[in-house]
Amino acid sequence: MFDFLIFRIYNLLTLLFAFSFRVLSFSLAYNYRQRKEHGKITLHRFFAGEASDAEKRQIKSWLEEDDKHQQQLLDERAFFDAMLLADDRQAAYLRRSVAYRTLRYVGRYSVQWVAVFAIAFLSAYFWMTGHYEKQEEAVNVVSVLQGQRANLTLADGTRVCLNAGSTLSYPAAFAGEIRKVELDGEAYFEVSKSKKKPFVVHTQMCDVTVLGTKFNVDAYSDKNTFSAALMEGKIKVDNNYSPTDIIYLSPSQQVSLKNGKLDVAPIVDYDIYRWREGLICFTDVNFVELMKRIEKYYGVDMEVENTGLARHVFSGKFRISDGIDNLLRVLQKDVYFDFERSEDGNTIYIR
Repeated sequence: MFDFLIFRIYNLLTLLFAFSFRVLSFSLAYNYRQRKEHGKITLHRFFAGEASDAEKRQIKSWLEEDDKHQQQLLDERAFFDAMLLADDRQAAYLRRSVAYRTLRYVGRYSVQWVAVFAIAFLSAYFWMTGHYEKQEEAVNVVSVLQGQRANLTLADGTRVCLNAGSTLSYPAAFAGEIRKVELDGEAYFEVSKSKKKPFVVHTQMCDVTVLGTKFNVDAYSDKNTFSAALMEGKIKVDNNYSPTDIIYLSPSQQVSLKNGKLDVAPIVDYDIYRWREGLICFTDVNFVELMKRIEKYYGVDMEVENTGLARHVFSGKFRISDGIDNLLRVLQKDVYFDFERSEDGNTIYIR
């Protein structure tokens, strides 16, 4: 009798699940059209790594039009990530339906409704079968356009600020014995404390392990460089190319990889980490190095053809939002040079 009751409940939930998606199909299609009208499909292509160069430029221009667009992008990213999470157990069923092809574009309230129903359905299934199968850990990937920044809060409460041109891969939930994320670029971390679960930032060249602290990591793979600066707490840095090369940092210390070895030094200029506030800060930096930094913030290639400019050093602070043209004009007051953009706008020549 008990088995028969379970069987009936299972069938009822299955029918209700199928019926719900038929009812939702109209709402899904409507939301799809709405999101398409607002350019959301282009954002989803960017999140999935499928956007063309033209689409990336379109998104960049859209972000620069209004400060509110940055928050809209983050909201849409959260929606996109939520759909990735919903695409595990139900994937096989949904891919056979029209609803799946529009589900990625459903509105926020529809997502909540589907999530509640999915939880109820899966909970009933697990209760009836008497066991819980281990779920594959869903991984989210956030990429930040050149000239932009993004703020994230991870499942454990850790807060991350991503700099321009950076990519962070992180699990939707930290289910294992460690909390591990992968970084390509620059990020500032405020790690939620957990003595039982160390937090690990994996980069191409080094790994950073913490229990709870505040620190900055700069590790762009295309530059083959690594540096980390500790503001609060304690971190361990492992050289991935030399297993015995391990460094423990204390507050106000920084470490960088030089000639394949980790090198520790005191932090002498905290202003360089104010990129989180939208500032470009530099002290006694030569012109060529300064142009390299500018490339990261504005997403352009700086070609310095005037070799004599390398002799000049600069100190100052600029707001990224003021634009690269304004920054260059201010620098022109200290040293003579001309600059010209390429036809596609992706390169600035310094002469």
